[in-house]
Amino acid sequence: MRLILLIISIYSFLNAIQFENQLKLQIENESREVKEIYSLNENRALWIGHAKNYHDLINALDNPYYNYKNRLFYRDIINQYGYLLQNNMDLNQNSEQLATLDIALTKAYMELAKFIVVSDVDWSMVQQKLKELKEFQDIKAVWEMVIKTPPTPKRLFDALVEKDIIGLFNSLTPLPKRHTDLIEALERYRRISTQKIQRISYTKNFQGLKFGDVNDKIIEIKRRLAIEGDYPREYGYSNLFDERLRYAIRRYKERFNLEQNGIIDKVTIYYMNKPISMLIDSIITNLDKLKVFPNRFPDEYILVNIPDFTMDYYKDGVSILHMSAVVGRDKRPTPIFRSKMTYLELNPNWNIPENLVRKDLIPTLMKEPDYMKKHNIHMFSGWGKNSKEIKNIDINRLIPYLDENKGHIPYRFVQYPGDNNALGRIKFMFPNKYSVYLHDTDNKSLFERRYRVYSSGCMRISKPFELLEALKPHLKSSDIAQIDKYRQTLKNKIMRFTKPLVVQTAYFTVFKRGEMVFFRKDIYGYDKMIQESVIPENREYGGGVSMEEEPISEYSVY
Repeated sequence: MRLILLIISIYSFLNAIQFENQLKLQIENESREVKEIYSLNENRALWIGHAKNYHDLINALDNPYYNYKNRLFYRDIINQYGYLLQNNMDLNQNSEQLATLDIALTKAYMELAKFIVVSDVDWSMVQQKLKELKEFQDIKAVWEMVIKTPPTPKRLFDALVEKDIIGLFNSLTPLPKRHTDLIEALERYRRISTQKIQRISYTKNFQGLKFGDVNDKIIEIKRRLAIEGDYPREYGYSNLFDERLRYAIRRYKERFNLEQNGIIDKVTIYYMNKPISMLIDSIITNLDKLKVFPNRFPDEYILVNIPDFTMDYYKDGVSILHMSAVVGRDKRPTPIFRSKMTYLELNPNWNIPENLVRKDLIPTLMKEPDYMKKHNIHMFSGWGKNSKEIKNIDINRLIPYLDENKGHIPYRFVQYPGDNNALGRIKFMFPNKYSVYLHDTDNKSLFERRYRVYSSGCMRISKPFELLEALKPHLKSSDIAQIDKYRQTLKNKIMRFTKPLVVQTAYFTVFKRGEMVFFRKDIYGYDKMIQESVIPENREYGGGVSMEEEPISEYSVY
C-alpha cells in the first residue's frame, strides 16, 4: 500500500514538474512586468491551485465597479481554458493549456489593475489637445492632472500572497464615493437603454405645454419621465398637465440645467429625445475623469465644480455650504487645479492681471478714455512698494502692449475698494500661478443665469459672507472680532488663516446630489477630448508619471 502511494506521489510530482517547465517556457516570451511577477513566485503558477484568488479575479473582471467599460482583458482565453480547472485535473495532459491559462489570468490581473488606476484614456493626448487650444484658438486651458502609476509587480504579487486582490482593487479606486455614485448611475441607465423608448414628436410651430393643458402628447411625456424616475409610475398616465407633472418637469429640468419656465417646450422635448447612449457615454467619461484627480479628497476642502457653476464647502464628505458660482468663459476657462487657501481680504484692492490689462482694459480705454476714473482704477509706474501713481495717462503709451511680443507691461493697474470693485467686498486667496481665486462681485445679477460663464478665470461666488462665517474656525479670534468693523468701511484688511484649507477646482459633468443624477453641459469641450483619446482595446495602454500621494488615512472617501 505504501509503495502504491509512493508511486502516485512520484507520478503527481513528475506531472507538476512538466507543467512548471511548460509555464517557465511560456513566461520567456512575455513582457518584463509579467516575468517580474512570476519571478517573485520562483516562476511557479500564480492561479492554478489558488482558488480564492482565481474566483476573486473572475468576479472582478465581470464587475462593472472595476471594469465599467466591460473590456475583454483576456477573458476569451480564460473562458477557453477555464473548464480545465477542476478537481483531480491532469496537469500532464493539459500542461500547455494550463500554462497559457495561468499567464492569461496574470495579464488580466495586471491590465485590470492598470485600468482601475488610469483607465484606457491616453491622458498625454488630452493634454496635447489642451495645448492646441492655445496654439490655434488663443485659449489658455489648464488641467493639472494627477497622473498615477499602476501598481508594481511586487505590490500585485503581495496581494496574491495575502489573498486580497479585491482589497487591492478597492485601494486603487479613485474617489470611492463619487465612483460608486457614477457606477450606480451607469447601471441604472444601462438598464434604461434596454427599454424601448418612444420618440416624442413635435412640429416647428409647437408652442409648448403648460399647467392645466390637456393633450395626448402629455401621456407620452409622463411615460418618458417615468423611465428616468422623475415621474412615479404609480401616478398613471393621464393627458392632463397636472401638479404631479409640473413637479416632475421641474425636477427633470433641474437635473439637466434647463430653463425653469414651467413649460414643456421644444428644448425639454429635445433633451428627452436624446439617445440614452449619450448619457451613458457621459457617465463613463466622468468615471474616466476620476482617474486624474487625487485618489482621496481631504476631510475638509472647498470644491468648485466648473460645469455646474457651483461651490461646495465639504467636511467629512458632506457639503455644509452650497452656492452658485460664476466661472471662466469658454475663451478664458477656469483652470483645473488644487491649491491651499491661506488668507482672505476684506475690501480688497484688485491688482488687474497683465493679460486682462492687455485684452480688456487697454481696448476699453481706447474707446472710453475716462473709464479708469469712473471705475476707481489707478495706474502706477511699477509693481514695487515705492512705485509712483501716474495721474495723467497717455493711452498711446499703452497701445503698443496690445502685442504680447512687446514684453511685460511696465505699469500696475489697481482698482481700489468700493461698490464697483470687480472683486466685491471680499476675496479668498489660495496662492497659485494662474492668479485666480474666489471672490465677491459687483454684478450679482449674473447668479440668476443658468450658464454662468462670464469671468476671466476667477470664481465669483453668490454667498461670500456665508463662506466667511463658515471659515471662522480658520481665523484668529482677534481678526474675527474686527470683521463687522471692516465691513462698515472701505478700509482694506487681510486676515490670515491659522491652518490652510484645500481648494480644488473640478470638471464633473455628471454627478449625484441626493438621489438624483445630474447632467451638465460640456462647456469647455473637455469631455469630448477625453472621449476622442480613448485607446482601442487592441492597442497597449500604459500608466503615467509617478506622483507622490498623501497618506490615504488622512482623507475621506468623497
